[in-house]
Amino acid sequence: MNLPAKSSGLAKLLRAGLWLIGLCLITGLAVTLAYLYSAQSNISGKRTIKSLGDSVAITFDESDVPHINAKSQADAYFALGYLHASERSWQMEMNRRIASGRLSEILGHDTVKIDRFVRTLGIKRAAERQFDRYPVSAKRLLQAYADGVNAGNAQLGWALPVEYFLTGSKPGHWSPTDSVAWMLMMAYDLGGNWQKELQRLELSQYLTTKQVWEVIEPYENDEPVSNMDFSKLYRDLQVFHPAPGPIESKPKNLPATELSQLDQMGARDGIGSNNWAVGGKLSASGKPLLANDPHLGLSAPAIWYFAHLEAPGLNVIGGTLPGIPAVVLGRTDKFAWSFTNTGADVQDLYIEQIDPKNPGMYRGPDGPLPFKVHQEIIDIKGSPSLTFLVKETRHGPVISDSYAKAKRTIDTDRFALALRWTALDLENQSVIGLLDMNHAADLDQFKQALRKNYAPMQNVVMADAEGNIAYQAAGVAPKRILHQGLYGVAPAPGWERQYDWNDYVPFEQLPSINNPEQGWIATANQKIIAVNDPNPLTGDWELPTRYDRIVDLIKSKSIHSTDDMKAMQGDTLSLGATPLLELFKASQSSHPLSAQAMEIGKSFDGNMKVDSVGALIFNAWADQLTRNLFSRLSYLFTENYGARNYRAPLIRQVKNPNSPWCDDPKTEKIESCQESSNKALDKALDYLSKKYGDDPKTWVWGKAHIAISEHRPLSKVPLLGSLFNIQTPFPGDGFSVNMGRLELIQTENPYQTLQASSLRTIYDLSDLEKSLFVYQTGQSGWVQSKLYRNMNSLWANNEYLPLQMRPEKTGRQLELVNK
Repeated sequence: MNLPAKSSGLAKLLRAGLWLIGLCLITGLAVTLAYLYSAQSNISGKRTIKSLGDSVAITFDESDVPHINAKSQADAYFALGYLHASERSWQMEMNRRIASGRLSEILGHDTVKIDRFVRTLGIKRAAERQFDRYPVSAKRLLQAYADGVNAGNAQLGWALPVEYFLTGSKPGHWSPTDSVAWMLMMAYDLGGNWQKELQRLELSQYLTTKQVWEVIEPYENDEPVSNMDFSKLYRDLQVFHPAPGPIESKPKNLPATELSQLDQMGARDGIGSNNWAVGGKLSASGKPLLANDPHLGLSAPAIWYFAHLEAPGLNVIGGTLPGIPAVVLGRTDKFAWSFTNTGADVQDLYIEQIDPKNPGMYRGPDGPLPFKVHQEIIDIKGSPSLTFLVKETRHGPVISDSYAKAKRTIDTDRFALALRWTALDLENQSVIGLLDMNHAADLDQFKQALRKNYAPMQNVVMADAEGNIAYQAAGVAPKRILHQGLYGVAPAPGWERQYDWNDYVPFEQLPSINNPEQGWIATANQKIIAVNDPNPLTGDWELPTRYDRIVDLIKSKSIHSTDDMKAMQGDTLSLGATPLLELFKASQSSHPLSAQAMEIGKSFDGNMKVDSVGALIFNAWADQLTRNLFSRLSYLFTENYGARNYRAPLIRQVKNPNSPWCDDPKTEKIESCQESSNKALDKALDYLSKKYGDDPKTWVWGKAHIAISEHRPLSKVPLLGSLFNIQTPFPGDGFSVNMGRLELIQTENPYQTLQASSLRTIYDLSDLEKSLFVYQTGQSGWVQSKLYRNMNSLWANNEYLPLQMRPEKTGRQLELVNK
């Protein structure tokens, strides 16, 4: 009769287990409370820092924008670095690792390809060479900023942002060259068209040059900038891989914003921005109004951190980029400025012919030349290191050894692809240009500072309190002559001297405008040509939908106010949709919900409001119609649809009711564009009913068009992703002024957006203290902070916060002292 003893033993084990669980819970709670108490996520009071020159006072306003008051510019930049590290330490650590190709040290195998490609480009090596040529005065300011970053990281103590614990890492040392390297990564994101060149090369395996231009076409009704039959050129040279095909799938546990570092940066349709200025004769105040909303990838925390820097010779407020010691977009107390991407073609691919007798040599214009070679070692978490060789030609780094799409396209036993890119030039000192812009006392000095901007080339729209408005394209771009050679639209034979860059366009020949008679200036990545130079800066401008809409809105009123600027930034009419509305409304479907859906759809006018049902039906139809026309391109379509939206060729082709692209090659019958449209509507309604239910009245655009600010690198990790990511229903599409580019085939939800207005600013030059701003997350990079996501709903609803040098209300205060 031992049963009671056994029961007693089990009870003891159960009690011990419960006690252990309780102890673990109590310990976990204690550790969590200790962490939250110790975490320096809302710093205030006095901090002693030995490396600081003199004391710095920092006051935070109601929006948590810091106002840095320093006795020297070096101390001001030190304080900015200190705040960047205090508020955005993990973001800066990721920026540093991305630019130096060192992600795999903490993230493992999934990022090896990214690291290898960045090492191949030589971003950090180029930054070091460029920094060596910086003047001593600029080096000191960058060093002061770096010292501030390292001091800020040091003060965090053991309670680091939680991302460090999750990845088993710690903040690394920040150097001045890390700032230069991050500027190069920004230039890469905005820098050129080499991926489009590669796409044209890939398409040339299967299409004629004429057909390639139908898929990746010239700007609107323009003729191509090159008349060369490049498809025939490549076939004659026999450059193609003998067995081309799709590349292996991407890692599923990395955010799209991370993968874009390798696959989509610079290649995405819709990347760009809006800016415009109306002069005093068109404004209610009698002084200019200036607006800006740059379109970049949405990340959490945001790419921007707003700050005000004040020191002798320095008084500037606006958006800074953690990692770079400057206000990139903002204002002084006398003038304001704004950027959009010019889109100049500053990257060219060259096909280099390898010497069959000596693979260490390649063909030059006057005979064989040796590849420059150096060794790189990537340390990989949990695995042995990867050692590989990086080759360079006279044009630049050879990317076909490390970029899968290039490697699978050409015969790498006989050829290599090298990249020529302005940003890698020794002469690039763009960070100095930013510093000089911040120091400018007036608009004339600011324009002089723009001469030092090298890469990326930007459309700069400016206005000052005296009533001036101005525009300047700032940066370097190779000088090209229309219809001569390949004009950078496709890879060129590297041994032919005629394709080499001979010179850059002089600053004086870049497009510029001062106080135009019409009284306004606007840019939105549309085609821009200088009056004194008829040669376009690229053959790959964006569709002018946003620009045309901005012009319509400016011309719609004789007098504009700040509220009008807000309404323009929030405008969601898509001029990329309106050319397709007639075909959409003429479409017929056999789907059971067709009558209900199209009763709603037929009243749709192209306005992508968040509560619009017609917007969702239209976009699903346009998506399916695009797939109908271009999926015959197989992997060359599916790999790029999303990075490229194919809207321009779609509009062009359906203008011809019997376009051969509308025919389904899988059927014997020859289909018209209307028949293809009907099939697209069938597919769209089938998708929508399965995804959103059988009541079309509930299919509102905001259910599908979700703006997601992705965390690097935790956005795809279960549970953690929902904690770190920030998402909200969002209006617009890739062609509206309030832009939200669709991801299409690249994600499970094809209509979500990962790229939109990364910030909005409005400046009233009659009183610059009335300036406004907003962006999609918050100032803090600490996920537990209420300031991590506090601006998100304001941003989504097109609301704003004050951007004041003299704020009416202030919050916490921080003093940095050296003893």
